[in-house]
Amino acid sequence: MPLWTPQPVWQGLDCFIIGGGTSLRDFDWNLLKNERVIGCNNAFRLGEEVVDYVVFCDKKLFWDGKKPRKGFYDGIASFSNPVITNDNQLKNKQEPWLKYIPRLVKGFSSTPDFLCFNGNTGAAAINLACLLGATTIYLLGYDMHLDNKGEPNWHKWLIDKAAEEVYARFLTKFGYVSKGVKEKFPDCKVINVNKDSNLKLFPIIDPDIFWKERRPKDVLDVG
Repeated sequence: MPLWTPQPVWQGLDCFIIGGGTSLRDFDWNLLKNERVIGCNNAFRLGEEVVDYVVFCDKKLFWDGKKPRKGFYDGIASFSNPVITNDNQLKNKQEPWLKYIPRLVKGFSSTPDFLCFNGNTGAAAINLACLLGATTIYLLGYDMHLDNKGEPNWHKWLIDKAAEEVYARFLTKFGYVSKGVKEKFPDCKVINVNKDSNLKLFPIIDPDIFWKERRPKDVLDVG
């Protein structure tokens, strides 16, 4: 498929990234309808009013052996906002709705020619937000652990069995992301809006305090 080159359409602005953690299970998605949002993987299910860009990095979410994965492909193919992948094994798929950026396995890309992976979609989404020009990036659902029932996500669309040990690998590779933001996007801030997160490389804010201060005082909760 043709290569997609992100443009700095969010230059100097802030954005949110929706991760997969269970801390978002009861989240009021209406809070994001007037924000700039990148959604990871299954976040496309929240709809175009909430999510501006979707990014996924694992062909298993798209392809089940030799056929499209039921429950994912059909939904994400009908999502009308941009859907981005850096899985090099999908670059030859002729899907008019899918946008491809070449993958770098680790590090942090400062140019729109590549999107770094670093072992998980949440890391790639931060790189994408920087390439789109955002200068304040708020992380949602970056729990980096299972919940007390052994569940990994706010949604139920799982492919692989949940395992606590995978988060140790994720956290190690987030070191490339933290270093990359500081060195290549020094004007950018990444803030983790999650008081129960194991990702400590970025400043952490209590979500209750954050949303109380951010929400317009005259807007009622419709969630």
